[in-house]
Amino acid sequence: MIAVTGASGNLGSLTVRHLIQRTDAARVLALSRTPERSAGLGVKICHGDFDEPDTLVRALDGVERLLIISIGTDDRLPKHARAIDAAAKAGVGHVVFTSITRAGDPGHPNPLVPDYGATERMLANSGLPFTVLRFNVWVEMLTLIGVAPRAVATGVLPSNSRDGRIGHLTRDDSAAVAAAVLAEGGSQGEILEVTGPEAVTDTDIAAALTEATGHRVRCEDVSDAEHPQRLVDQGISEHFAHGWSTAGIAKRNGWYDITTHTVQRLTGEPATPLTDYFAAHRADLVD
Repeated sequence: MIAVTGASGNLGSLTVRHLIQRTDAARVLALSRTPERSAGLGVKICHGDFDEPDTLVRALDGVERLLIISIGTDDRLPKHARAIDAAAKAGVGHVVFTSITRAGDPGHPNPLVPDYGATERMLANSGLPFTVLRFNVWVEMLTLIGVAPRAVATGVLPSNSRDGRIGHLTRDDSAAVAAAVLAEGGSQGEILEVTGPEAVTDTDIAAALTEATGHRVRCEDVSDAEHPQRLVDQGISEHFAHGWSTAGIAKRNGWYDITTHTVQRLTGEPATPLTDYFAAHRADLVD
């Protein structure tokens, strides 16, 4: 059996859908705290909760390969530890973990990195065969927090990242990579940086938005001090505005400037270009 945790979430459900294109659906097990939300996936569904390690061990009995999708809550590290421990007790043959880009680098400005780096180390020390997938920033975040649609609406993408680049990739490509590793069972012992086809600047993002929507968008350089307020003035919440401004500094300092061919190498398909993604989701960008 191949099991996917968090199967009712966006990445989990996409991974299951890619998996059943690569292997028999009867081999796939969807694990979720809310299994009723996974009813339409067409695979076996089981309750699986990182806070209930005993039941998780039972759910993983007979599982050959397992995808542990990282937790978004603040108490992620103990949850990850319980999931890894349950996998070890159940005798899982190969664990795949979703991490974030350069999670092993000291000094990383992303406040989530210590937990992800610690999880990677726990997995490496667990004795379990493992693969770590370090996903670069999903392009969906540009839409989710409002940066892309507000740039299209106002014609301006405020930026404090200057010529800093980021290897944006899509969530769907991330799921395809996870499914490929789970189905084939390769890449054991590897920590893979997973990115889009190229690292792009904010000027590139503005150009991609212009091409995809037909609405002219220009990138405008602003200072670090001014940047969050400029985003707020465009209608973005203060929380997301400050987070994206901090990410802009990290981009400027090269933390996300990574390009790999992992997507194409493992899935057989090229990673989705930024303009193609925006064009396919034009309705989310244009009022």
